[in-house]
Amino acid sequence: MPKIKFDKRSIDKLSHPSKGQEDYFDTETPGLGLRVSTKTKTFFAKTDVRDTSKVSGYRTVKKTLGRYGDITLEEAKKMMEGRTEVQNGERVFVPGARMELKKGPTGNGTTVTLDDMLDFYFSEKKRGDGRPFKPATVKGYTRIIKRHFENWLPLTLPEVTKLTPEMVIARHGQIAGEHGAYGARNAFVMLTAIINYALIRHPGAIAVNPLNVLRLGKHMKKIEARTEKLDGNDFKTFLEGLQKFNEITRDCYLVCLYQGLRSEEAASLKWDHVDLDNQVLRIPDTKNRNPLHVPLSRQSLAILKRRKEQNPEGNPFVFPSLPRPQCLNKTGHVRLMAAELRAKTGLQITVHGLRRTFITTARRLKIFEDAERLTNHVDNTVTGKHYDGTDVEDLRQPLQNICNEIERLMVEGVGAKVVQLPTALGQ
Repeated sequence: MPKIKFDKRSIDKLSHPSKGQEDYFDTETPGLGLRVSTKTKTFFAKTDVRDTSKVSGYRTVKKTLGRYGDITLEEAKKMMEGRTEVQNGERVFVPGARMELKKGPTGNGTTVTLDDMLDFYFSEKKRGDGRPFKPATVKGYTRIIKRHFENWLPLTLPEVTKLTPEMVIARHGQIAGEHGAYGARNAFVMLTAIINYALIRHPGAIAVNPLNVLRLGKHMKKIEARTEKLDGNDFKTFLEGLQKFNEITRDCYLVCLYQGLRSEEAASLKWDHVDLDNQVLRIPDTKNRNPLHVPLSRQSLAILKRRKEQNPEGNPFVFPSLPRPQCLNKTGHVRLMAAELRAKTGLQITVHGLRRTFITTARRLKIFEDAERLTNHVDNTVTGKHYDGTDVEDLRQPLQNICNEIERLMVEGVGAKVVQLPTALGQ
């Protein structure tokens, strides 16, 4: 069956046969097909699932997605990959057509593969708080599992139990050699969670997790807490290094530092999240699923007003990515990358280290509880959960004190007099 890259132009060019039908498959979206008949063009999903009653051990299953024209190519791809929907006020992940096809009858689980369990884990299992995994989490973890365990994924659960300690230890060593000890640990921690879910879902097919040899044998390197942050004269060095970035990316790093934001929160910030008139920031969905509602500092406000004036008309992002033919960011917004930050500043700093710098600066100013709220850390104390009646306006002055100190350190350096600075960094 022919494979082509699906786009509107290539689909429109496909001619209708005089009789019968012809199936085409997309080179970029696995399992997405287009059936061209005498009068219609119809998108469908196709995949192979385990079936021990077949000689080959597999059977092919298909599902019609919709006629081309009734649905667009983009809609067909979303139906394949899955989507997020708001159900009962919660944003949940709806599995894509290919994932649904692979669910099929599983019996006692003896025909379920590790690849199937990868799908089941993210489509069925919930986080500790009872909420579904975020789409970005699903995408990131799936990519890591498929990169490191491609030849293990077709194994059925009974075959997984036959992975010997020697095989597991050897694969761990291979990944550690190529991607570092932490990369190997992350990959195996993720796969361990998936196999542990299989122990509960299909106890008749798998009784033990063969990866436990790594934990019990202390093969996996313990992840130490990171401590990198700006300190002393690092602030001035950091500001000098920022001048090597384009203006949009430079402003994004500064807002990240001034507001104590996480990398993705700053990079993907939208104008819908910003209220310049009331000088507040409200991000509805953050890493810990708690909305962030905080004031904007004088420094951040100056930067955001400048970005608003220069923002391309209709662009939803505060920090849109610049069009570069050889490096186009498909997200539409800038990316804050630790490797690039280290290279241009000469400092051993990560993007998350800027958030750590914000918190450390606050604590040195004896600002504790307010710093926790400004960085969206949950206060689970009785006082925090039931008695705290303060609001965003109560955070405005503490935030400004933190940002003034950060700006002073970047402009004047360590040991300088504490002065009220103009927002020089916003010029």
